[in-house]
Amino acid sequence: MLCLGAMNLMLLAPVGRAPVEGPPPWQVNQPIVTVRKELFREHPRPGAAAIVGVSYVGPALERREVRAVEFRDDVHSERSERWSLDNGRTWSAEQPLASTDVYYEGQEVWEGGGADLYDPVSGLLVGVWLRQIALDGLYHNFTYVHLSRDLGRTWSEPRQLRYEAGVDFDPAHPHDPAFLQANEAYFGSNLIRHSNGTLINCVAHASAPHDPSNASRVWKMGSLCFIGRWDPAAADYTWEAGERVEVSPEVSARGLMEPEVAELRDGRLLVVWRGSTHGWDGSVAKSPGRKLFSLSSDGGRTLSPPAEWRYADGTSFYSPSSYHRMIRHSVTGKLYWVGNICADPPVGNSPRYPLVIAEVDEAQAALRRETVTAIDDRRPDQPAEIQFSNFSLLEDRETHALELYLTAYGEDAANTFSANCYRYALTLQ
Repeated sequence: MLCLGAMNLMLLAPVGRAPVEGPPPWQVNQPIVTVRKELFREHPRPGAAAIVGVSYVGPALERREVRAVEFRDDVHSERSERWSLDNGRTWSAEQPLASTDVYYEGQEVWEGGGADLYDPVSGLLVGVWLRQIALDGLYHNFTYVHLSRDLGRTWSEPRQLRYEAGVDFDPAHPHDPAFLQANEAYFGSNLIRHSNGTLINCVAHASAPHDPSNASRVWKMGSLCFIGRWDPAAADYTWEAGERVEVSPEVSARGLMEPEVAELRDGRLLVVWRGSTHGWDGSVAKSPGRKLFSLSSDGGRTLSPPAEWRYADGTSFYSPSSYHRMIRHSVTGKLYWVGNICADPPVGNSPRYPLVIAEVDEAQAALRRETVTAIDDRRPDQPAEIQFSNFSLLEDRETHALELYLTAYGEDAANTFSANCYRYALTLQ
């Protein structure tokens, strides 16, 4: 396995060259996009955030839009969904969706779907699904896969992705240790179809076999890829677990978080994780706030040791613990990264501004500094707590603009969740 012992893990995120002195790149670069921003959905009442996620769910112009209200952190209520067959010109009536907050034998469990991808080979929409159980201050996460034949209106029973022996979830005993202690995994932010024909999702917060404190971690330190292949005879996917990698809490106090995967032009797999300087247990990493990355030359079966992600010129950049995405544009053919980069060292999740887009140098598997462009940034009259993060991203299949739907938490200084959802249209130059 590529996992390293705790002593060696400190070597996985070298300091690198210091950031270049002077203004940050997004303040001096020639922008690579023009940005149009508009209010998309107002928050319904004080203390309730408006949530919107949009994705393509078919081979042509079929879209699915999920709406929700958030007034507890990461718990989406008042959920609904609707579909469009003509790229959003017309929509079906909204259909109610169950809350992500469910109860088994009086015990609270978070359950809900994540990223999905239409696979033209099977003709199915493939989605990842999460079951999260909080117990005694620890978060236990389990990733599943489910399938849809009708654009996400109905789904098959979720099937757990496993990398070790374990028992199935028992609704009558949701806190069964035999279940909670095996196959922990938090789904990745996207699913991709590799040119070799497989589907790949990289999971986070997997058990780290070389971490002596693994059993007591609030968030586990490991990560791995799951590789799916369509089996026509079985009319289903077979899933293979890749080898695990892990990181020291001195590099990222909450481990390898929210992995995003992309295939580079030469077929290598690039994985980029969110890191964190601060843990929920009060721990503080020795490394400053960074994104971490790994490469795979065998389709995700093995990953290189996680290391600091940098600019292609070798210099470092700061990034808070925040959501991020990668997308390959159908016209330019280039791979882009969208996320938060900050001018000064972040503390945990903050600051989550500016939100930037940058081109990935695919030979170096790094960001091109000269392309970093601000999508949105905090204005002097806005609260310091404002966040430009937590967004959905797609390329409009007709106009080829990149679309982001983003809830601006913290725009109301009196209440973080009094947040509107905005739509951004990015036109590549």
